Amino acid sequence: MSESPQLYSQLENLLAWRFQLKRYRLSPQQKLIASKGGYQQAVRKGRGMAFLEVREYTPGDEIRHIDWKVSARTQKPHTKVFAEELETPVICVIEQTPPLFFGSNVRFKADQALNLMAILGWISLHSGDRFGGAVFNHLTHQWLEPKHQLKTLMYFLQQAIDLQSQLNSPGQSQSTHWTTQLAQCQKRLRPGSRLILIGDFIHQPPNFIQQLRQLKKHTDITLIHISDPIEKHLPDQGVLTLSNGNTLLHLNSSDPKQRQAYALSYQNAWQGLQQQLQPLHIPLVDISTDQDPLQGLIAQGVVHR
Repeated sequence: MSESPQLYSQLENLLAWRFQLKRYRLSPQQKLIASKGGYQQAVRKGRGMAFLEVREYTPGDEIRHIDWKVSARTQKPHTKVFAEELETPVICVIEQTPPLFFGSNVRFKADQALNLMAILGWISLHSGDRFGGAVFNHLTHQWLEPKHQLKTLMYFLQQAIDLQSQLNSPGQSQSTHWTTQLAQCQKRLRPGSRLILIGDFIHQPPNFIQQLRQLKKHTDITLIHISDPIEKHLPDQGVLTLSNGNTLLHLNSSDPKQRQAYALSYQNAWQGLQQQLQPLHIPLVDISTDQDPLQGLIAQGVVHR
């Protein structure tokens, strides 16, 4: 390959994104859904509603908001008043497991994941939204409540780098990693939150989709899949030895049939995931390790000027 990939993320690089993103915004969820063909009939979720006060009922007020206890006590109809929250919690869940400790060019998948998280975090803060979420590796995880605070994002980035530093070799994906994190999210997420998952989503267990279906009832969800060019197409470089950390696979990349079968295997897995998510109206985007992370998000319609 032409470049040695960057193994670990550097905090100064993640902080530097802050000054490049002031004119960017997260694309509205419905626009993102519509851009991923076949999602046009998704139902739009509004932002959360915050309770303000109870006052006397006036004609035109919502009947469903009548406060029956206060009305009975005062003998006059009273209604609850709500205001739409101006801040949308943006929740990122980022994977930093051994399968992401891999990259054939430019950077490792784990590093690209943190670049994407940093970009989405800075954009969220610039837009006035709260940002937080979870980062996990094969050993532990960290959760940060979403806040509209610079120090929260900086702490989040540092925690993610700390977990990334515990990676030292590639390995097989554990089927419980993502399902465990989604179960935790279900306990913590507020209705109306925007949930962005960043990691490797190929070959997830069936209950992964079931959990997404439950979360989707009250949350807007986007999946950002991190890929590497060599996962999709083998370069013609003779006999190659590939490893998942446990086993070795020898492939003759000069054989067109082996290259075709290799590419078809990834394509089938990707299309299978798309087909599972399409009925749920959950956008699935793919960003490669050799892409500029900001340009990748723009090209996939996740962010815009």
